[in-house]
Amino acid sequence: MHRFFAEADGSIVGEELNHLTRVLRLSVGDEIEVLMEGRRFQAAISSIDKERATVDLGEELPSREAKCRITLYQGMCKGDKMDFIVQKCTEMGVFAIVPVEMKWSVVKIDKKDKKTNRYNKIAKEAVKQCGRSFVPEVLPPMTFKEALRRMQGHEKLLMPYENGGDAFGQPINERDIAILVGPEGGIAPEEAEAIESIGGRAVTLGSRILRTETAGLVALTLTLHCAGELGG
Repeated sequence: MHRFFAEADGSIVGEELNHLTRVLRLSVGDEIEVLMEGRRFQAAISSIDKERATVDLGEELPSREAKCRITLYQGMCKGDKMDFIVQKCTEMGVFAIVPVEMKWSVVKIDKKDKKTNRYNKIAKEAVKQCGRSFVPEVLPPMTFKEALRRMQGHEKLLMPYENGGDAFGQPINERDIAILVGPEGGIAPEEAEAIESIGGRAVTLGSRILRTETAGLVALTLTLHCAGELGG
């Protein structure tokens, strides 16, 4: 079933309206799924004009959101890797994503910040595709020092580290978790020490060294599994 984001009053406007009318050519009476204020509803289109489509809301659908909120602090990386990270981690259930400029990041913070809006649009489209109702926020990039302060506000902080760490497998009971993933060059020793100094824990993703765009997705999946969010 086609999914659309709706305003608080249940109307569908802007790009969503254009997709409904011009791309899919839906009409009055067609059934759709509406994503509104973090909730999912069955709905039927009741009217369409040039400005908006209105719907009759039906049954509220079960939430597909994880109870465990995971924020991914992702070392800034080259090319379209961040697009992939945002899309796939949104599908998997991430709560928020924070790009971080780290010591071994090739990409540096651009004061004009031309990419954050695009990343948030990618997240929004991924939510529609996978049937979530909450759109994770992709924050503007920050320095490692800024991220370090922010990471202290989480209940648990995990750092996938190529130099080794604890294995995944034990149940995770915390419900507000941060994961720090290094850029292509990895996490510098002094950064790892800083993470451990605020109570962060180094973890291993196995004997193979994963690419940065793979590591975050794997760590997110394992964390959700240990938190009982993937069927057990």
